[in-house]
Amino acid sequence: MNEQLKILEMIEKGQITAAEGMELLEALNGNKETEIPAVIAPSGKRNYKFLKIKVTSDNHTVNVNVNVPIRLLTTIGEIADKMTSIVPADARKEMASKGVDITSMDFARIIEEIINGTLDDPNIVDIEAWDETHQAMVKVNIYVE
Repeated sequence: MNEQLKILEMIEKGQITAAEGMELLEALNGNKETEIPAVIAPSGKRNYKFLKIKVTSDNHTVNVNVNVPIRLLTTIGEIADKMTSIVPADARKEMASKGVDITSMDFARIIEEIINGTLDDPNIVDIEAWDETHQAMVKVNIYVE
């Protein structure tokens, strides 16, 4: 398999960004004897496939599993600055009363780090809250894998 095809496959798999792939292709085309930069095997970079959202309760009244393909996040990234306004005001107020302030979250940066594979911790949100109405502990876990 030739080097150009390997680079394109790495972009497709999310192992490198399109910009990094372009640099590698230019290095290949510019001088065949030029050594390919170390960006091919980036250290610490992760190749996330899904953003996962799980909501469960200890009495099993709630059980939600959502898997969002990482590629869809590029579209979501365009509206990330509006994410806070999507959550109803009463829900934001209730979350704030329980110590969760989503207005201080930089969704655009989080999405960018997920897409680039540079997110330090794959656990984005991990919340446990008591649901008085159903007398149950509700757990919300948002993470990438």
